[in-house]
Amino acid sequence: MQRKLYSFLKHGATLIVPPMKRTLGFAAMVSVLTNAPVALAQSGGAQAALVAQDLRLAAVSQRLMQANDALCRRHMPLTGLVLHTRDQYPSDPGSAFANGPVAIEAVLPGSPAAAAILAGDAIVAIDGTPVAGLQRQGAAPLRDTVFELLADQPVDRPVAITLVRQGVERTASLAVPSGCRALVEVRAGGGHNARSDGRVVQIDQGLAAQASDEQLAVIFAHELAHAVLEHRRRLDAAGVSKGFFGEFGKNQQLNRTVEVEADRLSVHLLANAGYDPKIAPAFWRSPLGRRSGGLSAVYPTPEARAQLLEREIADYLGAGLAPSWPGHLLGKRDRPF
Repeated sequence: MQRKLYSFLKHGATLIVPPMKRTLGFAAMVSVLTNAPVALAQSGGAQAALVAQDLRLAAVSQRLMQANDALCRRHMPLTGLVLHTRDQYPSDPGSAFANGPVAIEAVLPGSPAAAAILAGDAIVAIDGTPVAGLQRQGAAPLRDTVFELLADQPVDRPVAITLVRQGVERTASLAVPSGCRALVEVRAGGGHNARSDGRVVQIDQGLAAQASDEQLAVIFAHELAHAVLEHRRRLDAAGVSKGFFGEFGKNQQLNRTVEVEADRLSVHLLANAGYDPKIAPAFWRSPLGRRSGGLSAVYPTPEARAQLLEREIADYLGAGLAPSWPGHLLGKRDRPF
């Protein structure tokens, strides 16, 4: 079947620039990605490979979002569910939506949902609100609207999800932890980019497939750092230009500033989640990190990024203590550029 993923990120921040696109630069590449939906053919094997990467990213992202919940100012319940909707597929999706048009693509093993919900179950209501009455927002799929409803649920009580399986309706009550709020997904295809707009984090399937679990954690931690530091809001408030002009003058300086801030915060996010923060500089010295570092003026070189992270670790995490409260970086959220 075909899976259609929408590039709806508005002026996102991007970590990885693939070699063939390096001349586009950071903001120009994001501008290209926002223009149109991407339709990619998915055979049964390809779809299974995509689901496998979705689950890998879910495991990494939920670990980091839960461990760093106290650092975030926007929260959501972490259910362990990976959602998809019928309108993401322009051709016949087979039996994936046999129970309804809003379905569970995958369930993270060991998550709150794992004991009660199966892949293929259809969601018909969240906390009593029918999903049938929800509307798509712009070009984004219905999946995004359903996610927002689920993310809006209080984190201090169980989340009630009404499901249909083989014609039988039932309600699962999930006691879930709180985590940083973000819609996290693998973007189908062979691309090698990671991007965030403060609301959504996308990592291309090609990049996820090449990265080890620790490397995937480094990539996601950088993108989560953009959300924690509220970079998109701060750049918009400063009137930072996107596209081609994001590579020059004040725009280039501020775009680089947010990339450096995200790199520095990423090692604290990793440490809080139980990762050795040294995996971050190691990533930028790895073949994948060096190949993916890009030539845009927005980014330091991979080696410069590795050295920056080593200094951050030595200055603030040298004792190996966690949890870390990186107030020197969090305080920037309320300062205009």
